[in-house]
Amino acid sequence: MKRINVFSIFWVLTAIVLLIASLIYKKQSDAIIAEVEPQKLAISFQKAVKIKTIHVLPGEDVKKGDLLVEVIRPDLIYDIDKATNDLNTYLQQKDMLITNMNYQVQMTRLEKISEIEKIDEELFQLRTRYEQNQGIKNALEGIEIYEDTLRDDSRNMLLLQINYLEKKREQAADLFDQKLMQLEEKKTNETQILDLKIEQQRKELSLLENEANFLKNYSPVDGTIGDVMAQIGELIPPYNTIMSLYEINPTIIKAYMNEKNRYNLSVGDEVIVESSNRDYSIAGMVTEVGSRIVTYPNRLLEVQDRKIWGQEIFIRIPENNDFLNGEKVYVRAL
Repeated sequence: MKRINVFSIFWVLTAIVLLIASLIYKKQSDAIIAEVEPQKLAISFQKAVKIKTIHVLPGEDVKKGDLLVEVIRPDLIYDIDKATNDLNTYLQQKDMLITNMNYQVQMTRLEKISEIEKIDEELFQLRTRYEQNQGIKNALEGIEIYEDTLRDDSRNMLLLQINYLEKKREQAADLFDQKLMQLEEKKTNETQILDLKIEQQRKELSLLENEANFLKNYSPVDGTIGDVMAQIGELIPPYNTIMSLYEINPTIIKAYMNEKNRYNLSVGDEVIVESSNRDYSIAGMVTEVGSRIVTYPNRLLEVQDRKIWGQEIFIRIPENNDFLNGEKVYVRAL
């Protein structure tokens, strides 16, 4: 009797195991195998830097805005000093130019005043002599004895000299005004050229100072530190990864549709993403159907030495999910 019971229990257990195995096999055969795509960020700099301080460790969870690493730019201080010196040089050149041009304008105005005053003095003397001669002429008119002295030759000569000096005065004023206008134009043009250089240099200096503000790298997201590939004091070439950062809540599922099994999936279709080793699932949406056939990742293969090919499918899931980066999952069409 006991043997019969043992025998019956054995077959019942065997049936249960086979049922569970068939369900698991059905689950795996009906679903598309996939993995949670790690959302990996590379922390690097655009220029060569020297590591000053690393504030995190591999595997450490960080929040958005946490300080990750501080670096030194060996060339940045030199660039900022050079840009500052160049800017000061242009500013000094502008000050010297304005001072020099203002001096030339002032001296030209003084020369104009001096020249005009000199001509005016000569004109005053000639006009005075002319008026004196005219007075004498008027006084001697009608007196016959002085008739020979009333010739107009001297007066006409004075008038010619007066007219000459008046034209000379007008021409001198025009020449000085033209020279002053040329000086002002030269001052304006050369000042504008220096202003452009000063503006360009200020922009360059501002960019360098902004670069100095980015010598501290902060976490752009909530995540987990992956590998740290640098050490304090190490000189890092441009764009070399210093550390990797993984988002805590991955949102991309990368599925592989076996080339032997075709599923009618299109962009926009809703699917269910299930964990391969725990009772957890979440809805997702197909965002891209790949146009190439690729090999499955080794960790997704049931038999490591047998390669399988499939079509890539990318699925987006909500941020508030409990999947881990790189977790093996199954995707089922609704």
